[in-house]
Amino acid sequence: MASKQLSLHHLVRFPASFQSQEPTSRYPTILALHGRGSNEQDLIELAPHLPDDLLWISPRAPLILGPDSYEWYRVRVIGRPDPEQVLSALETIDHFIDEILSTYPIDPQKLFLLGFSQGSLLSMCYTLSHSSRIAGVMAQSGYIPSGLDLEIHEATVKDKPFILTHGEQDTLIPIDWARASRDQLQKLGVDLDYHEFQMGHHVSMESLAIISTWLKKQLG
Repeated sequence: MASKQLSLHHLVRFPASFQSQEPTSRYPTILALHGRGSNEQDLIELAPHLPDDLLWISPRAPLILGPDSYEWYRVRVIGRPDPEQVLSALETIDHFIDEILSTYPIDPQKLFLLGFSQGSLLSMCYTLSHSSRIAGVMAQSGYIPSGLDLEIHEATVKDKPFILTHGEQDTLIPIDWARASRDQLQKLGVDLDYHEFQMGHHVSMESLAIISTWLKKQLG
């Protein structure tokens, strides 16, 4: 089963058991949102480091930044994204989720978001504002910006699983921004795992191992 033509160009990685299962089988799924300047080929390469038998869907952000380089919203000043552009990006993601749920064999109760940097910001903001659609969030090297008019449904956000990983030496998105996001999520009562690592604006084998353990727990 190849990827279909939807509103966002994307890659799909099917579980190893896909061919042997019944056509009605549904799979836990990771929707991977890449960072600014990257593309759909980036985060899907993390699949071998996370639990097996997951369906992966990795879309390309719609805005061109350069050759093979894309972004979800335009950035003028890092740390102060334009609220209207962020909300528009969230609408783009929401529409794409509608499409993939009707196109691919996704278990709608086990749809997880995995983000890095700009994609991490959107993963957290999307889940806060559309919490009933997402089973949990893996947010790497991201933050929740201030000044967004997000409609947060606190009853459904409460106890929602989040894991945040961040580098203490991150010079692009400072660790203090991640800590402020941690504090905000704790006030909302989410089920939060928060981890800092000796690294910059990256992922590492150590951070991926922590995420893998967390995800195994969520999958039961």
